[in-house]
Amino acid sequence: MSLEDPIRPSIQLQFQTEKLRRTIYECKDIEVLRDIAIELLKLHQKKSAIAEWATKRAADAEQRAIQSDAHRR
Repeated sequence: MSLEDPIRPSIQLQFQTEKLRRTIYECKDIEVLRDIAIELLKLHQKKSAIAEWATKRAADAEQRAIQSDAHRR
């Protein structure tokens, strides 16, 4: 996988998403829908925090590599 490749969910994730989508569409209980929404919001927050952390670590590593390369010259 190269950096230019688009990000695509795995087949397993696609099936899980479809299962949740069907559960939401078929649900008539507003409390259950609220609970699902809150859990999805929490999950989104965690995934965003992970992505932010990974981005910062990658930037730090790149900066260290640049500094290390500059010191070698």
